[in-house]
Amino acid sequence: MATLEELKQIVRENGELEGWHFSEVNIDYDPIPWDYAEIVRSYLKPNDRVLDIGTGGGEIFLSLAPNFAEGIGIDHYPEMVETAKTNQSRSGVSNVDFIEMDGSSLKFEKHEFDIVLLRHLHVYVNEIMRVLRPGGYFITQMVGKGSSKNILDAFGWTPGSFGPGWWQPVDELAKQFEDQGCSVVAQGEYDVRCWFKDIPSFMFWIMSVPWPEDIQLEKHWHTINQIFKSSTTDRGIETNEHRGLLLVRKL
Repeated sequence: MATLEELKQIVRENGELEGWHFSEVNIDYDPIPWDYAEIVRSYLKPNDRVLDIGTGGGEIFLSLAPNFAEGIGIDHYPEMVETAKTNQSRSGVSNVDFIEMDGSSLKFEKHEFDIVLLRHLHVYVNEIMRVLRPGGYFITQMVGKGSSKNILDAFGWTPGSFGPGWWQPVDELAKQFEDQGCSVVAQGEYDVRCWFKDIPSFMFWIMSVPWPEDIQLEKHWHTINQIFKSSTTDRGIETNEHRGLLLVRKL
């Protein structure tokens, strides 16, 4: 249990999320069947031109940059694009550009990219198919509607309250791509337990990720304490992570 002032102090000390980077969060998982970045890396070729939709701070995309020739990362939020450019400057990566753009309306010509990537965002099938070259790959990992179920329950939120398109069932999305001339290379889902090892890590996460309602400590601190009480185990503060994976090839 923590007082309101203690939670406020933790949030102040944590600071704000920059980009979409949670590497300093102390979290443990049950075994996960895949690693998104490793899957992507295995399909990249030295001459590829790659598009990353919803790149955030560009952390994953920059780590993949040595494996392709040229890349463009786009994000709807200008502050994310600025963070990505800052991260690029620090990394010394020169074969990637970052642009403010929405994934629902891509400002590119037909067949510009060998690979299109998207992680944890709505998939606009028509736009992706338009810019993807024949023989190219689309790879996405999606946040499942069952993710963080105990957190949603504690706040009285339902998966549908995130708005339309938050979770696109993998089989339905695969069918949409097949209908437009793609073959499904891989698809899957996992739902695993995870544990935040300390309160600061949990607070950084819960204050940073998008929820149906903004977390306000003055309003929600009792609910946060209820989560501590009901979900704290020997391994930490428990919740779950539900993810979907889809990899298709345009014929």
